[in-house]
Amino acid sequence: MLETAKNCGGRIEEIVCEDRISALPEVLLVNILKYVPTKYAVTTMILSKQWRYIWTMLTKLDYIESDDDDDDDDDDERKKSVWWFLDKSMQLHKAPVLHMLLIELGRRCPTDVDVGKWVAKAVDRCVFLLKLDLHWSADPISLPKTLYSCKSLNSLTLCNKILVDFPSTAYLPSLTMLNLICVVYKNEDSLITVVSNCPVLEDLNVQRRKDDNLNKFTVKVPSLLKLGYMDYWSDDDDVEEDTGSCLVVHTPALTEFDYTGYSCSIENMPCLEQVSIHLDRSFPDVDKFLTSFSTVLFLELYLTDEMIVSWRSIEFSRLEKCKIFPWDSDWMDSLLCFLQNTPKLKFFIVDYAVTNRPPNASVWWSQTISDPECLSSSLEKFELIDYGGRKEEKELVEYILTTSKCLKSATISMRSTTLKLEDVQEKDIDEDESTDEDEDTGEDEDEDEETMMDEDKDKETMMKRKAV
Repeated sequence: MLETAKNCGGRIEEIVCEDRISALPEVLLVNILKYVPTKYAVTTMILSKQWRYIWTMLTKLDYIESDDDDDDDDDDERKKSVWWFLDKSMQLHKAPVLHMLLIELGRRCPTDVDVGKWVAKAVDRCVFLLKLDLHWSADPISLPKTLYSCKSLNSLTLCNKILVDFPSTAYLPSLTMLNLICVVYKNEDSLITVVSNCPVLEDLNVQRRKDDNLNKFTVKVPSLLKLGYMDYWSDDDDVEEDTGSCLVVHTPALTEFDYTGYSCSIENMPCLEQVSIHLDRSFPDVDKFLTSFSTVLFLELYLTDEMIVSWRSIEFSRLEKCKIFPWDSDWMDSLLCFLQNTPKLKFFIVDYAVTNRPPNASVWWSQTISDPECLSSSLEKFELIDYGGRKEEKELVEYILTTSKCLKSATISMRSTTLKLEDVQEKDIDEDESTDEDEDTGEDEDEDEETMMDEDKDKETMMKRKAV
């Protein structure tokens, strides 16, 4: 019971507040605290004797340090007190099973912190999910060997200053998800060991750094269903430089593949259904690589000038959904050819949000090419993201809406919340006027402008009708 005093018009009234939370069963209190960050859950120990040890039974612990530029980097005592708290709380933790342990250490973390001790304790408590992210100034560290034989571990995420050194005896029988984010590998054998000794691994996500001690990254996992791979390169790298970085994939059960990089060799992916591709300009044999995905159902492409040469000639016979990011390429010249090769396309998305748009675009379709089959028989949804009113965008929308016979919905997202329809119409008018002959002057210009505004209104009405 909590007692407080309240001053009401000169009178002091005593108010008694009933502590209903503390009366709850301990199991329920522990369940409530698991939704609170660990640093706050630990502070509940000062509430009463009953609360002193409740937090120690939590099955989820998270220690996340955020770097604050305003903090004094020379405040050693403060930094030591933070890690004393983390170390002590791990020592006091008593739950027999630890479901989740998240540790993220920033650049201010002392380099003598014994992270391995925490990981070893988590393994002893049959940890189910472990995430370790180190940004400190120390060299990459090796983790306890016991981690690589943890039978309970289902999800493992290793990030940044960590040395992946899987022993030959490593075996993770329950691991289904593995994330390796900008880590350093001891050698190629350590990588082969980790992926070959996870018999039920289904989801692998890899983000590489340039100095990770590997050239060829080989993924040979029969059970793998999802693979994400991203090669990192610094902003000052020469685009034409051959880094030797390469991904080799042999995954017969793979259904989803997200790739960003320099070079990739595909040996066996017969079950692939969903693909996202972002290629470096120096990528060799783009045509052969794209042909490997000719039977997928969903395709996401970051189009470059090198890629549009290939995509127009490949038949995607099963493709139902396609999303493209026109990455500083004049891609519309090849769009009809691509659509001709996608007879079952149902959903087409064009996203300009990341595009380096060229200043001008010419008429992009060829009058000699017949309308693609998908526009008359299968296309049901069309979406254009970050519409800015350029002539190229306007022609694309107009063509899709007027040609598609089965279209059920069309979504046009403006480039910004401040861009209004009137602004887009005015921009269209200015672009159209720039192509008129110089002799069109005086009243003729006014008449042309009024006519174009009427046409824009008609097209706006047509877009709304099609969308409905």
